[in-house]
Amino acid sequence: MITLAFNDTRFQSKLGSVISQAKNPRALLLNAGREVGNQLKKHFQQRDRDDANHLSARRSHFWLAVSRTVQKPVVSGYTVTVVINDPRFAQKVFGGKIVAKEAGALTIPVEERAYDRTTQVFEAETGLKLFLIKSGKGAFQNALLAVKDDSARGFTVEYLLTPSVNQPADADALPFKPLLEQAILASAQRVLDLQIAAENPPAEIP
Repeated sequence: MITLAFNDTRFQSKLGSVISQAKNPRALLLNAGREVGNQLKKHFQQRDRDDANHLSARRSHFWLAVSRTVQKPVVSGYTVTVVINDPRFAQKVFGGKIVAKEAGALTIPVEERAYDRTTQVFEAETGLKLFLIKSGKGAFQNALLAVKDDSARGFTVEYLLTPSVNQPADADALPFKPLLEQAILASAQRVLDLQIAAENPPAEIP
């Protein structure tokens, strides 16, 4: 689970001031959590629209899938938790090394037909048989998976094989934090205004 901490002193001071005035702090915090969830979903859905795939017109819709795993907020004391359940998301945020486990090698698609397809799905859906091309030393050094064709080479490379890859962190995986803080404060203030208005209804005109 990823924890997004809002440690900015100015933000904490402003939010703390709003909470201290609230008749029902829990309702205010719950609404702020909903705002965080909505902002996360909006951000992920925009990423899904903006991130075109360079390899294929077919879409895996990774970001749309992530948006669907944003959970409802949970309030405990003065802490609000919004969980993103997609286990792949942490890799986008932090990056890091991805190591092959069961198969011994990662398959990196390099051709349109291979995009978003495992090797088993590739063969089942295309009817093409993959074969291994290997050169160099080591189990998977300079190893490729290819299919036969009528080109001058006689084959087309579909996948590169590698024991691991280093994936860089995605700087835009999460919404821009200052804008997220503004949305939280605006949401908290709206709830506070409603609570104050409910406590002080307008006087009736005789």
